[in-house]
Amino acid sequence: MLLTYRYAPPHVQQAMAIAKGKQKQKLNELLNSLTQFIQKRQRENGLSFVSRTTLTPHQFDNLTTTVFRVVLANPLTTKEILQNILKEQKEIAILAPSLTKQIEATTQAILGEKL
Repeated sequence: MLLTYRYAPPHVQQAMAIAKGKQKQKLNELLNSLTQFIQKRQRENGLSFVSRTTLTPHQFDNLTTTVFRVVLANPLTTKEILQNILKEQKEIAILAPSLTKQIEATTQAILGEKL
């Protein structure tokens, strides 16, 4: 089984779902940068390896979208291993405060306009 995903907290996912035009493009680009940062840092840490790829999903207006890519074929892969990989990715995201602040600001601008 092939799984693609990216780090995006629920409120960021909500903003991405309702964003239009340049705001959607900006938030997508920021998330792409964060995904690349996390993947590179995770590879450098050497605890686990998750590759990345780009897609052009319809739900994101066919914008080039960088995602993590994992192949779940190893029978020795446990739920605990997968949870640890996600935990590590979340911890790495914190190490990119400039990006996460920009993502938060863009998210709040999008969600604020919705209100």
